[in-house]
Amino acid sequence: MTACACVFRILAFLVAFAGIAWPQERAVDATIVVFNTNDPESESLARFYAKKRGIDSAKLVGLPCSLAEEITRAEFRTTIAEPLRQKLVRSGWWKMTRGRNGRQIVASSSVRFVALMRGIPLKIAPDADIPPLKESEGFPAAIATRNDASVDSEISALGLPDFREAGIVSNPYFGRFTQIIDDTGFPGLLLTGRLDAPSAMIVRAMIDDALLAEREGLWGWGCVDGRNITSGGYSEGDHWMKRLVGLLRERGVPTIFDNLPETIAADFPLTDVAVYYGWYAGDLNGPFADPAFFFKPGAVAVHIHSFSASTLRSTTAHWCAPLLVKGAAATLGNVYEPYLSLTANLDIFQDRLMTGLTLAESGAMSQRGLSWMGVVIGDPLYRPYAAWNSFYDPRTNPPNPWRRYRSIVLSARGDLLSAILPLHEAAKETRQSFFLEALGAAQADAGHASAAEGSFRDALGLNPPPAVQARLQKEIAALSAGSPPKPSESHPPMPDAPLPGATPPIFPEAPSKAADF
Repeated sequence: MTACACVFRILAFLVAFAGIAWPQERAVDATIVVFNTNDPESESLARFYAKKRGIDSAKLVGLPCSLAEEITRAEFRTTIAEPLRQKLVRSGWWKMTRGRNGRQIVASSSVRFVALMRGIPLKIAPDADIPPLKESEGFPAAIATRNDASVDSEISALGLPDFREAGIVSNPYFGRFTQIIDDTGFPGLLLTGRLDAPSAMIVRAMIDDALLAEREGLWGWGCVDGRNITSGGYSEGDHWMKRLVGLLRERGVPTIFDNLPETIAADFPLTDVAVYYGWYAGDLNGPFADPAFFFKPGAVAVHIHSFSASTLRSTTAHWCAPLLVKGAAATLGNVYEPYLSLTANLDIFQDRLMTGLTLAESGAMSQRGLSWMGVVIGDPLYRPYAAWNSFYDPRTNPPNPWRRYRSIVLSARGDLLSAILPLHEAAKETRQSFFLEALGAAQADAGHASAAEGSFRDALGLNPPPAVQARLQKEIAALSAGSPPKPSESHPPMPDAPLPGATPPIFPEAPSKAADF
C-alpha cells in the first residue's frame, strides 16, 4: 500500500468514527431568522441570534403578526404564510416551477432552516369553516381532517407539493439520516427551531448555552423516565424510552433509568443532568420542580405530554417552558393533542443528535407528520454533540472525566457491563463516583442486583457530594426492597411501523376531536 493510500484510509476511518462532519458555514447561509415587527423585543432577539451565529442581516425577515400565542387560520394565512412565501420567492431563495397539475411548486431552495423568534405566534386554532378532506395517507378521518396545528409545523410544510390547510401532511424527512442541505428530494421543506421562552433573558441564555455546549461539549448524566408499559397502545412510548436508554449507554452517556409507573419521585436527587426524557405527567414535577435544580448548560430535555407546549409564556404550566426556565437549551413539545404515534419519536431524535446533526434536523427526522402539533424549541443550528467529534488534546485541555467515561464505553464496543475494570480504575483515579453509579444503574436494569448494589456502595465510598450520596442510598434501598421493575428488553429494535391507522391520545382523558380512536 502506498503512503498516500494509507493516509487516505486513516482519514476515512477518522471521519467515520467522528460521525457527520457538519459544514457549519453552509448551514448558516441556509438559515433565515423570522421575527414579529409588532414586538420590538422579537427584533432585538433576532439580531442577537443572527450576530451570535454569523447570519447575514439580509436573512432577517420581519412579519407584522399578532402578539398572541394562538391565532386564527386566517391570521396565519395573511400575516405569516403568504408574506413568508412571497419573501422566499422574491429574494430568490425559492426557485419555482410548475408541477404536473399546473400549480407552482418549489424547484430548489437555498433556505432550509428557519429560526422563529419569541414574538412569532405559536399555534393555529381550529377553523370550522375549512371543509374537511377525505381520508388520505393511511390516517383516519379524525386526524386527516383536523386543521389546528403549530405555526412551526405549518411553516415546515408550506413549500411541500401536498400542503393543504386541513389534515396532516406526511413528512418526507422522517427517519432519514441525510443532512438537509445535501437532500434535494423535497426542496420546499423548511426545518424550524423556535427560540422562545417565558422571557427574553431565557432566550438569550438558550442561545449562549447552545454555543457553549458546542464548543466545550454536552457532558453529564442522561435521565430517562419510563412507565414500564409492555403491551397496548401506550407501550410505544415505553418502547422509545427503553431504546433511549440503550442508545445513551452504548454511546457513552451515563444514564439513570426510572422504570416505575410514576414519574421520578421528588425526593430522588438529580445532579449534572445533560439529557432528560420522560412522559405522562401534566406539569413539571418531581426533582425538576426543586427550586435548587438546574440542568447542565445546553441540556436537551423532553417530556411527552399532549399539551406540553400549549403555552411558552408560563414559568410553571406544562413542561416545555418550565424546562427552559430550569436551564434546558432545547426541547420538543405539542401545542394541541397530537396522539402518541404522531409525537416525536424520541429515540430517533436522540440518535440523530448524537451523530452530529442539528436540533432542527433531528427534530424533523423524528416527526411522522407535518402541518401537525409538534414544535422544536431551541436554536435550529444547535449541535449538542459537536464537541464529541472534535479533536481533543489532553495536553492543552483540562481533564474531563465525562469524556474519559465515554472513551471507556466506546472501547468496550458500547457494552458497559464489560467495562467493569476500567470504570473502577477511572473512579479510583479521578475520585468521581458517577463511573460506578452509571455501572450500577446498568447492572440493576440488567437484573444483576447484587453487582449493582456493590457498585453503588463503592461509589458511596468515594465520598461524593451530599445530593449524590442521598441518591445512591435510595438506589441501594430500592434494590434491597426489590422494587424497581426490570425492562424485558433494554434495547429493542428501532420501530419501523407504517403511518398509523388509529392512534391513541397521549392521555385517555385529554380533550380531542378523535376520542374514539
